[in-house]
Amino acid sequence: MGRHLKKLFFLLVIIFIPAGFFTEHEHAVFFWHAIPSMDAIFGGLGALLLILGVKMMGFFASRREDFYD
Repeated sequence: MGRHLKKLFFLLVIIFIPAGFFTEHEHAVFFWHAIPSMDAIFGGLGALLLILGVKMMGFFASRREDFYD
């Protein structure tokens, strides 16, 4: 199951990042909205940071296997 989700993720990245070069914001409020695919890149990096943060919390919050013995 995990392998299929990873393939789907990379397929979506391959589709959405280049798609940002063919679309544009008509009324870009902030300067980064004028950069092609910046929203997709920002969202992907944010998701990776969240995943890494959760893994780090799991490392610090986990207990040894024989903790309750």
